Amino acid sequence: MAALLVGVPAAIAARPGDARADPAQLRDLVAASADRPWTGYAEARAALGLPRIAQLADVTTLLSGVTRMRGWYAAPDRSRVDVLSAVGERDRYTTPRGQAVWDYGAELLTVVARDPQVRLPRPEDLLPPELARRLLAGTTSADPATELPSRRVAGVDAAGVRVTVADPETTVGALDVWADPATGLPVAVEVRAKGVAEPLITTAFGELTQGPPDPSALEPRRGPGAGVTRSPTSDLFGVLGRGDGSSLPASLAGRERVRPERGFPALGRYGTTLGQLIAVPLPPDLAATLLAGIDRAGAGRTLTVEGQGSALETPLLTLAVVRSDDGARAWVLAGLVPPAAIDSGATDLLAGGRT
Repeated sequence: MAALLVGVPAAIAARPGDARADPAQLRDLVAASADRPWTGYAEARAALGLPRIAQLADVTTLLSGVTRMRGWYAAPDRSRVDVLSAVGERDRYTTPRGQAVWDYGAELLTVVARDPQVRLPRPEDLLPPELARRLLAGTTSADPATELPSRRVAGVDAAGVRVTVADPETTVGALDVWADPATGLPVAVEVRAKGVAEPLITTAFGELTQGPPDPSALEPRRGPGAGVTRSPTSDLFGVLGRGDGSSLPASLAGRERVRPERGFPALGRYGTTLGQLIAVPLPPDLAATLLAGIDRAGAGRTLTVEGQGSALETPLLTLAVVRSDDGARAWVLAGLVPPAAIDSGATDLLAGGRT
């Protein structure tokens, strides 16, 4: 079954439709669609062009290629997403008790206690409902919503809305969403960067059934004789976020720090819109490894700061590694922000430890 699904491009399911909806109302309906259950298959294409960095390979591959997924979604705390590839699949279950990841290749089930709200991107973030809701949450009432031509997507006559982002502090130019006008469930999404004609991220369902999924599909399972391990978190930021956050200032690049999430004092969120900056302290050895990886990739921009810093920049996302001259303090800094915000944030981080 997985091999057959891999060959079904989601774009085939996108055809002209005749659905209509008030764009402002559709936007609100999409934002409130987290309780809408579904089962389906989706493909996401990201064209950010990030080079491969070994320590961030999962992220750079995700944001610079095609991701094929089958999902079962009952509620925010009850879902499953299988990421399909030519060599197998990797399944992530979300339950009220936490998460579980089944790796077919390694024949290993990993039970995860908790991941933070601030984490590195994962495949399920590119599913149409997740991507639409996450990005809409970072927009404001000042961002106008206009109607788009409808589309027929995975059997749904979907109405379209474009939210044009007015905030100059983010690289996101517009968010295009097509959704079922009756339920608000997003079925296709396109993310556009300012000054770029073509969307840099597109995702759409190729198959979709709305309604509660089979409950048995949501129960984590492992193959006979497979191993089981437990982990407090499955995310690199989750590991780093449990450390010392004293090097994080109260504000970065003019953005105030959001109250830290309990249990993750070293995860810094600055701002609440799409122009939010994320800052996380790094161990010196990891910072050195990441800086060397960016340098080998030959795609980084050297930051002009009183220390050392390199940034991987795309029209949509920027990720930088910064460390002090003595190498004792280091951070990763990222966001859907223009280069000037990264430069300003890096300067603020390095200035925080000087007397």
